[in-house]
Amino acid sequence: MALYIDSAFLDDIIAVARVVPIAGVTTNPTLMLTARQRGQTLTPQALLEELLRQLPGETIFIQPGASVAEEMLREALTYINAGPERVVPKIPLTQSGMRVARQLKQQGWCIAFTAVTSLAQTYSAAMVPADYIIPYYNRLTRAGVDASQRIHCMAQLLTQSALPSRILAASIKTPLEAASALLAGAHDLTVAPEVLLEMVTDPESEAAVERFSQDWQKMKKL
Repeated sequence: MALYIDSAFLDDIIAVARVVPIAGVTTNPTLMLTARQRGQTLTPQALLEELLRQLPGETIFIQPGASVAEEMLREALTYINAGPERVVPKIPLTQSGMRVARQLKQQGWCIAFTAVTSLAQTYSAAMVPADYIIPYYNRLTRAGVDASQRIHCMAQLLTQSALPSRILAASIKTPLEAASALLAGAHDLTVAPEVLLEMVTDPESEAAVERFSQDWQKMKKL
């Protein structure tokens, strides 16, 4: 299992990476827009280069913004060239995205399909074969789908078919959703910075630590 930060805001990523044992970062055009609205001026390429520099060894998943296949392919290859062993392009699972992903795999690159919602898509992606399949847990829930059941069926399909793709669950809004996605069969998680920090603490833990601290102060006075 691996844990990733789902963000494009560099300061948040670096701060959380000092606390949480992450395997890398996932980002997309929406997260990049959010980072820009928060005052970050880095271009997507510059952000990628900073992540590769400041997080040595970690994997960076980055999604092309183009929707036309030829432009998507060029953008994906530009990202890959920044770190061929560490950059994984996230390709939307559409007909254009499928064309791009197949070309990237034929060239020997690692790929992830993102925004995967159905079992038919999961099977199609795994046949490419995709290295990662990314369903959106909370978005599925908001669409009226039982996200845990859907991910469970995706994982079961991959296992029964002996397909090597890994399920990387995204759109995780709470620690409970993180746990549910893992129990459903997700191999890996990508989680927003604030939720990652919530995952390493709990009110009961904090209460226990506070009691330990109080007792320690009392013991020093004896």
